[in-house]
Amino acid sequence: MIVDVEDLRKLCQSVLIDRELDEADAHIVTDVLIEAELRGRPTHGVIRLPGIAERVSDGARSPMLLAKDGHAFALIDGQENLGYLVAHRCARTAIGKADRSGVGVVGAFNTGHSGMMGYYASMIADAGLVGQVMCHTSPRIVPWGGKEPVLGTNPIAAAFPSTEGQVLVDLSAAAITNGEILMALKDGKDIPEGRALGADGKLTTDPEEARKGGVLPFGGHKGYALSMMIQLFSGPLLNAAPIPEPGKNYGIFMLAIDPSIFHGTDAFQSEVQDVVKAVKNSNLAEGVTEILVPGERAFREREMRVQSGIAIDDELMDALRRLEA
Repeated sequence: MIVDVEDLRKLCQSVLIDRELDEADAHIVTDVLIEAELRGRPTHGVIRLPGIAERVSDGARSPMLLAKDGHAFALIDGQENLGYLVAHRCARTAIGKADRSGVGVVGAFNTGHSGMMGYYASMIADAGLVGQVMCHTSPRIVPWGGKEPVLGTNPIAAAFPSTEGQVLVDLSAAAITNGEILMALKDGKDIPEGRALGADGKLTTDPEEARKGGVLPFGGHKGYALSMMIQLFSGPLLNAAPIPEPGKNYGIFMLAIDPSIFHGTDAFQSEVQDVVKAVKNSNLAEGVTEILVPGERAFREREMRVQSGIAIDDELMDALRRLEA
């Protein structure tokens, strides 16, 4: 069914507030979920709400702690708060540090799943800064040449402000994400070939077998190397678990850079747009009508869904409404 964006937003906030998440925090979590839906990333959207609601209902939450603080850096102890809230605080802190010193480097540990990394990178770019965001997760990626999961799916995002919006790179090191496997499982569909292994270490297209096994890195050894890099930035560097258990002591790494420390802000944004124009105006391959730059598809879909509403599976929508009852 097609659901009005604001109606869906109100439903999500109501579910979270009813479970005693305060209004400001409920707004943050809801906004991350809705933004994922708007940008065409339903694997990170409201399908996550039942799990979040269950976790919020588990008991009292402790305030986050500032474990370390410097002029241009900070380390946040998430105190097992929702990753969405911890990541949001990291982004706000990184922006504040960069506004004062030109650079903000912020890490967090002791948290869990934080949703779409591109949301937080966009926050930083919306402040006129260059943003880079990454985190690690529990083991899902099989190292190149192996057959059991050791590394996380380990998403990474970067956003660059320009005179006409922003360029947003947002990807996972995995050939297929947990969310995509869950969606395939829910829809009764196979996953694409060559993306995942079953518990026996053999390739599978069965999403249930893939859940029991592991996923391959995208791009072969290059995706494996990227996953390793993100694992080390997000785990050992930040006092997070080197290889975390599911939902336990994940790490988040964020970097915000004020382009004025290297180059004039206006000139930088103008030159980012020059690169965009050069890419979009380059010669097209046969059968291609347009070259899109990273993030362009997502922002176009966002604009469309703001006007027309968000398509939500009927069964999922019924489940969300039961949460509100």
